[in-house]
Amino acid sequence: MAKIRHNNIIDTVDSVLSVSKKKGIIHLHAQDQTLNGQVLTLNGHQVLHFGTCGYLGLEHNPKLKEGSIDAIMRYGTQFPMSRTYISNPLYSELESMIRTMYNAPVVISKNCTLSHLTTIPSIIRSTDLVILDHQVHASIQEAVKKLLSQGVAVEMIRHNNLEMLEDRIKKQRNKYDKIWYMADGVYSMYGDFAPVKELIALAEKYEQLHLYVDDAHGMSWAGKHGTGYVMSQMPEGLYRKMILTANLGKAFGACGGLSLFPNEEWYNKVNNFGGPLTFSVQIEPATLGAAIASARIHLSDEIYEYQEELQHKIEYFNQLLKRTNLPLVHENNSPIFFIGTGSMDTGNYLVQELINDGIYVNLATFPAVPAKNIGIRITISLNNTLEQIETLVDKLQLHFKRALEETNQTDEKIRKAFKMAPLATSVEVKTPANPASSQLIVKKFDTIQNINAAVWNNYIGNDGMVDWNGMKFLEDSFRDNEEQENNWDFKYYVVEDAQGELVLLTSFVVALHKEDMFSQASVSKVIEKEREFNPYYLTSTGIFMGSLFTEGNHLYLNKNNAQWKEAFKLVMDELYRVQENTQASNIVLRDFDAEDKSMDEFMVDQGFVKIDMPESCVIENLNWTTEEEYVESLSRKNRRHYVQKIKRNEPFFDVKVKAQLATEELEHAITLFKNVKDNNFSLNNFLFPEKLFHLMNESKDWEFVVLYIKEEYSQNKLPVSVCFCHINSAQVYSPMLIGMDYDYLMEYGVYRQTLYQVIKRANALKCAKVNFGISASIEKKRVGATLYPKVGYYQAKDNYAMELIEATIAVEKE
Repeated sequence: MAKIRHNNIIDTVDSVLSVSKKKGIIHLHAQDQTLNGQVLTLNGHQVLHFGTCGYLGLEHNPKLKEGSIDAIMRYGTQFPMSRTYISNPLYSELESMIRTMYNAPVVISKNCTLSHLTTIPSIIRSTDLVILDHQVHASIQEAVKKLLSQGVAVEMIRHNNLEMLEDRIKKQRNKYDKIWYMADGVYSMYGDFAPVKELIALAEKYEQLHLYVDDAHGMSWAGKHGTGYVMSQMPEGLYRKMILTANLGKAFGACGGLSLFPNEEWYNKVNNFGGPLTFSVQIEPATLGAAIASARIHLSDEIYEYQEELQHKIEYFNQLLKRTNLPLVHENNSPIFFIGTGSMDTGNYLVQELINDGIYVNLATFPAVPAKNIGIRITISLNNTLEQIETLVDKLQLHFKRALEETNQTDEKIRKAFKMAPLATSVEVKTPANPASSQLIVKKFDTIQNINAAVWNNYIGNDGMVDWNGMKFLEDSFRDNEEQENNWDFKYYVVEDAQGELVLLTSFVVALHKEDMFSQASVSKVIEKEREFNPYYLTSTGIFMGSLFTEGNHLYLNKNNAQWKEAFKLVMDELYRVQENTQASNIVLRDFDAEDKSMDEFMVDQGFVKIDMPESCVIENLNWTTEEEYVESLSRKNRRHYVQKIKRNEPFFDVKVKAQLATEELEHAITLFKNVKDNNFSLNNFLFPEKLFHLMNESKDWEFVVLYIKEEYSQNKLPVSVCFCHINSAQVYSPMLIGMDYDYLMEYGVYRQTLYQVIKRANALKCAKVNFGISASIEKKRVGATLYPKVGYYQAKDNYAMELIEATIAVEKE
């Protein structure tokens, strides 16, 4: 199987966060000598603190501080033993108090993440099914990933979509002992709630359905004894088929994770040997002392005074927001609020300006939210006064308006991104036209025939198969086909400045694609099994720079022109209009230089995330006339490879170059290509239409390098390899596709021999270079190709498909 370089999600996240870090928005250090929960000192000046998860301010409560100090004085700074042997004396007291609060057995872990890692693998069996809510916290998803390697089936549904959940239960209930739906009680970004009562009703309807709910952000500020939002929805106590996790940090004021069980059986399974619970260090005495002090408050009427006061401030903030046009994504009575900004650029600018003006809020960015749904998370706590909340709203309005103006964003775009109702026309927030953008002219075309061939070839086409004739060939090939995936809409964009100078030239296709196109091969293999019954599973319409057939440079951008960013933004605006009209799920801009830092920052600001693309492989040295000179151009290691793997096998082959294949031979060549397609999941796309191959056969721009095994070595008279090669107007040779007979692949080294024969052919034609494409880069490097790292920029309407693939399918080593 041909291997390619796959994207690493860690690198993608790093590229996004690095921009915000550079702008002084994340990875900050508070500079205070003491903290009170109201203000922080950042970069030398004070800011009001609207980013805490300590909603009740208990972390500064004197009773908790005294509890910590007393515990240290009595028990020291730590109790360095596994709980399997002996627990710190304070554990039993805290466990007893928590059990009283919830009227349920509890296991206490050092934090919520460890609670999930302790509980989930201990309770879930290989005969169970796990269904994740799309927005369930990352700590749960990480714990569930451990189950994948144990053969547990995992699925994902869209956020709070009970209809989708019930559909999956109906289809799967006879296959599994239990179906576990995992969700958050209060979601950490938008502050919305799980529909707890409806979930319980569904669990009563289907005995297989069980619930695993994390109420880390609902703890303390809601519920009897501060047991949280989820418990507030269950007046009769913890539901018989629910495991509930909660947090001793955040609003509770200490630190630790709780796992609460509806029966002693599940409790004992986790408590006896709960993975990390057994071998991880215990909670420190100081933290246990603070937690016990907090638990006393929770078991008294004092907690209700705190809850009532916080609700008053939350309601006041809601009232103030209603008087504004700020795009509040969810209105509710939780202490978490989310104001949408849409793009990273706008979010970064808004947070920066707020910090400079004395207000701290959290930037919510990818992957916590989709790259197109950036915003600011605001939290209200008891530490905030009503006057400070008024100041927050005033400054939010001021800087939000400025952020729109400075980043060329509009309220309309933001509301569309979050699927919010538009503002009434009378109060629409208008963003003045960017003077630089207004001097640019955007021309749009649906066919290459409306663009001058010389202009296109000079700026883009001379580089590879995407010359004017090549684009016309693609237009003819990918239209009027029976399969919907093989009918593409072509879009061309030309941007000129006021002087008529070309600033930008590019093309896109709107096409159905497989969401796992760039996933690991092992992932695509799993998904393809489902597609045997559901051919369009995990497929969607996308907008792609270039096409799904070509690789290489699809964009001319004059960065010497001061307006290049504005030109690019204008094209993006056009793409968003296309996206709205076609309901495309994502936009992919591809094959950019991996070292272009200015493009990185610009694209992240526009709400795109960087993804690694397969390397582009190019033979650039065709200035040799003999085989000896070619071999001499290779490295010492690659010369040895040539002798052992290529030269030794060359006598077995007859090689013919054909401008056209006979009908039967063309059909055989198509079959050979299908062989390769069926064996290569590293770049997973739809099978190209047969029309494509027939048009190749009729075109003067295409030829076929055909390899046969000589008669003395095989009775097979059919080709064992066919390479479909394009020659553009600038004499660039591009072997675009290959078909092979896998019965001969290993014994005769068919693939390596084909690569070599293609190079010989390009040399014979005195071509400028060979574009070898994007797969099997190691093999191509061995025959002399230079590898160029490439990146793409990806923006999705939501992260559902990406996160479903990542969370539910185990990656296997290839």
